[in-house]
Amino acid sequence: MTLATKITLLRVLSIVPIMYFINLQTSQASMAGLILFILAALTDYLDGYIARKTDTETDLGSLMDLLADKLLVCLTLMWLIKFNTSSAFVIPAMIIVFREFIIFSLRQFIAELKIESRLEVSFMGKSKTTIQLIATSLIIISPIFGSYFYSFSILFLWMSSFISLLSLYFYFQKWSSFIK
Repeated sequence: MTLATKITLLRVLSIVPIMYFINLQTSQASMAGLILFILAALTDYLDGYIARKTDTETDLGSLMDLLADKLLVCLTLMWLIKFNTSSAFVIPAMIIVFREFIIFSLRQFIAELKIESRLEVSFMGKSKTTIQLIATSLIIISPIFGSYFYSFSILFLWMSSFISLLSLYFYFQKWSSFIK
């Protein structure tokens, strides 16, 4: 197992302590959860950098990286629904979760067709992930900063869900010839 893959695996394993700290619902625990979440998010860039620099990019590592990103965002958002049951939070969170499930399933379907063309992650997809990570970070610490910050966080989450849907549309457009 390469160093980059180990870092990716660490990102997946970090989800449990992130959820633990979120569950405590204190200011200190929210900050600890945020710090862990940010560190986990940063490993997304670190593992890719290390894989490219050490020339250890693998198909398994790429798949695990995609899965780790989706698990980090989706499981954290789903866990946050426990504490944010308003439709203003639940709807964009579920849009993001369903979009990630659809894209991962499509990628798997196209990979099973053994199409020569690699399914590269687009700039839009990378931007979408970054915005999702920021939005989720804001939601994690929103209980600390009150209702105005929470409203801003929700607005950012809605923006993230819109970009997620836009990204989904572009992927469907790009992959439509493979799906027919």
